[in-house]
Amino acid sequence: MRKKLIFNGQSIVLTWLISYIVILLLPVVIGLLLYVESNRTLKEEIQQANDSLLKQVREVMDNQFKAMEQLNFEITWNVNVQELLYSNKYEIYPKDKPYDMYQIAKSLSIYKTSYPLIDNFYIYFNKDQSVILPTTVRSSIFAYQTLHMSDNFPFTSWQSIMTRNNFKGFIPMYRIGDDNILRKTVAYVSTYPMEHDQPTATNVIMVDQTRILGAIQNMEIFNNGHVLILNEQNQVLAANSSSTMPVDFPYGDLDNGKNFYFKSNDGEEYEVFTIQSPRSKLKYISIVPSQTYWQKASHVRNLTYLSMLISLLGGGILTFFFLRRNYNPVRRLVHAFSKKQIPDSGKKYNEFLFIQEALDSTLIEMADFKSKVEQHRHIVRSHFVEKLLRGKLDGKIPIAEALTTFDMKLDRKEFAVMLFVIDKSEAFFERITHTPDEEKWKLLQFIVSNVVEELVAQRHRGYATEIDDTLACLVNLTVDDSESSKEELIRIADEAQSFLASTYDIHLTIAISSIYPHIASVPQAFLEALDAMTYKLVMGGHEILAYNDLHEHKYWYNTNGYYYPMQIEQQLLNALKFGELTEAKQLLSEIMQKNFEGAGISVSLTKCLMMGLVTTIMKSINETGGIQESFFIRNPKQLDRLLNSKNVEDMELQLGDMFTQICAFTAAKRVHANSLAKQKALQQLVEQVNMYIEHNYTDVNLNVTMIGNHFDRKATYLSKIFKDYAGEGLLDRINKVRIEKSKQLLKGNEQSVGDAAYGVGFNDINAFIRVFKKVEGITPGKYKEMLDE
Repeated sequence: MRKKLIFNGQSIVLTWLISYIVILLLPVVIGLLLYVESNRTLKEEIQQANDSLLKQVREVMDNQFKAMEQLNFEITWNVNVQELLYSNKYEIYPKDKPYDMYQIAKSLSIYKTSYPLIDNFYIYFNKDQSVILPTTVRSSIFAYQTLHMSDNFPFTSWQSIMTRNNFKGFIPMYRIGDDNILRKTVAYVSTYPMEHDQPTATNVIMVDQTRILGAIQNMEIFNNGHVLILNEQNQVLAANSSSTMPVDFPYGDLDNGKNFYFKSNDGEEYEVFTIQSPRSKLKYISIVPSQTYWQKASHVRNLTYLSMLISLLGGGILTFFFLRRNYNPVRRLVHAFSKKQIPDSGKKYNEFLFIQEALDSTLIEMADFKSKVEQHRHIVRSHFVEKLLRGKLDGKIPIAEALTTFDMKLDRKEFAVMLFVIDKSEAFFERITHTPDEEKWKLLQFIVSNVVEELVAQRHRGYATEIDDTLACLVNLTVDDSESSKEELIRIADEAQSFLASTYDIHLTIAISSIYPHIASVPQAFLEALDAMTYKLVMGGHEILAYNDLHEHKYWYNTNGYYYPMQIEQQLLNALKFGELTEAKQLLSEIMQKNFEGAGISVSLTKCLMMGLVTTIMKSINETGGIQESFFIRNPKQLDRLLNSKNVEDMELQLGDMFTQICAFTAAKRVHANSLAKQKALQQLVEQVNMYIEHNYTDVNLNVTMIGNHFDRKATYLSKIFKDYAGEGLLDRINKVRIEKSKQLLKGNEQSVGDAAYGVGFNDINAFIRVFKKVEGITPGKYKEMLDE
């Protein structure tokens, strides 16, 4: 037996022997390679582990930092903050500013509730040297003393941060907590645009390092290294160790974004791993002592030597045993596949290759043949079902013969068509990764088609095919009663919906045709299913649409036009222009009721109606003036949501939302315009009164009553509005003009005090002297003496 095993001329013996020898030598070669490459391999392993953990830390911390940036965005664009910084309101009403700042402080307390992971935040106002915190307003010095005061963070440093120009980023700070303990904190500082070369304000949002350290603490457990988070200026924002960075650490190498080796001046060697946040520009750094992985290399080297020894001893024994044992079964298989063709004894021949080729050839041919037949039959059958539904079958070939060819049995008495349209499939697509969208869509259609055919096949016969992005299923029913047939179709539709939604997150709308007694009526059933599916696009609200139910309730569409007369459009246009929201919504409700009550309009007319309403909205915005650009910039997706409405209810909801925003904007604009007009009219009246006084100051009868009569207004009312606008009473204005004119007369040497008094409208010199002294602080005689000197 041993002689036959070795010298029978079959090359498999030699091949096995060589293979076993190679296997014995392979551990030795591998051990040598492992010994040489162990250092590099372990270094890559540690680097990958550090990169992985750093990425985890970055993901956690970027979410935290994103929350800080989001809070900064909401504070920055807060309407009250914008008004406080950039409105001219306080030049007219300066007393409103403290109240508005208090209101902003109250609104900040709402943000504090919405962002529980943010420890503290405030707004620093450079002009007022004040700080707005949640629920309170403080001066800058008092705010510094209660929030940051420490030897490590003096007031001047804090002040320089608050007054930076165009700065936005993360920096390290110190914060005094509610327990009066000083803590290190990471602050997101964002300055507002400058005004008159001075920063207007600065947002400061703080998160204590204790929150951050919890996310990076595990790094030290893994490799006894240090993990740090640095900002763009290479300032340490957070670290899992209190040890300081080496003085000679090469911060410039961090900007390259690559890992590197570093040896400090004190002889310590480190492996530095760094990644950068793609959104916040922060650097996440891990510093690992080099000796960490050298210790592991020694351990791996010892394991390598031991594995080499075991492999050599065990492999030699197993080689002899399996070489004898395995050959006989192989030899019998070779004789079984080639009974009449026994290889010559001197020919090199591989038995395994012979067996493999024989089996592979047979199996591949069978599988290929079966796949081609099945694929061809499925494609042709789907094409046949599509033609049958559309009524485009070749009349030369009998239907019965075609059904037999495609292994289809339609021998029951009733026929119907079901249409399946996919409404929502995003969740299904999200589950499938690394697959093109086209392949995802094919998989989805395959799943829906198989589920539908299996549900129908439980009691009936059904064949599905794809037609224009919809799935159509021809159903051959077994029940006799027409009402039972309809209920059976609804049951199948309901089960398909429920199963696909719960199992695959695929949501369908299903349309069901009427039931016909002959296969020749299938094209008509298909058209009915299409009509029923079209109903959802106009009326909405249904996921299973039965043609008979829609037809019985007279839901078919009116194709004669839609209701939107010119007078209704003009009324709607005026309501939107003047901000009359109630009237605008009443008109919208009337338009919808007229068009969709009873016999609704078609899909095409519905789209035309929607475009007409959008045109009216655009007209109202244009005629209001100056708000079209700002309205659509602040609401960029409003028009897209309207144009993408899936049904009438959604369209009416989107239009109502647009009406609300437009009316609010136009009403506010109209109030502002009225206020400006009133202010301008008041200014013109005051200017006219001043001009009248300038022209009539010499008249002794000039007084408040005379001016009121001239302007056809009550004297008390005219005096009040003049004082409210000009800041002085009407009588005081008359006296000031007269005194100014008298001073010009007194400059001439020929004019006496009495002449000056009578020349400016005073008929009593004593009254003139009294008024002159009240206005100028000295008597007219003293004034004239000063002029003479």
